[in-house]
Amino acid sequence: MTYGWGVLVVLVAGVVLWQLGFLDLGANVTPDKRGFSQVTPLDWGMDQTGNLRVVIQNNAGTIVSIKDAGTDAYVIIGGTGTGLCPSKFFPFAVSGDIRPGSTTNITFTSCPLSSNKVGTYYKVNVTIAYVNPASGLAHKSNGVMWGPLG
Repeated sequence: MTYGWGVLVVLVAGVVLWQLGFLDLGANVTPDKRGFSQVTPLDWGMDQTGNLRVVIQNNAGTIVSIKDAGTDAYVIIGGTGTGLCPSKFFPFAVSGDIRPGSTTNITFTSCPLSSNKVGTYYKVNVTIAYVNPASGLAHKSNGVMWGPLG
């Protein structure tokens, strides 16, 4: 009976550690995302130099204008280190408008890397700020993306 309780305690401790991410095997992480609203990432990847490329799509059903100053990314690499990555848009229309269903690229540069090994797990909190030109209202699409460093 005593051994049964011991096994149960070890099992519960293992599940808790697993859920807190201490037993996370970063090399086997499948890229995925959570959150975001009207403007969403379609594809993304981070290279070994700390550049994060994100292809975003306008799912708002109306033209939106991306606000450069309000779009940012906070990155966590390998479970440690956070920092802001400046954003650059490529290519970007002169007006800055994205039509419904259209895509554009955002490159976040100089993301702080605690490890630049291929396969290292990264997790990025991204905020994409945009304006609906028809109403003039400002919005933010917030979410988290993750995957292995490539």
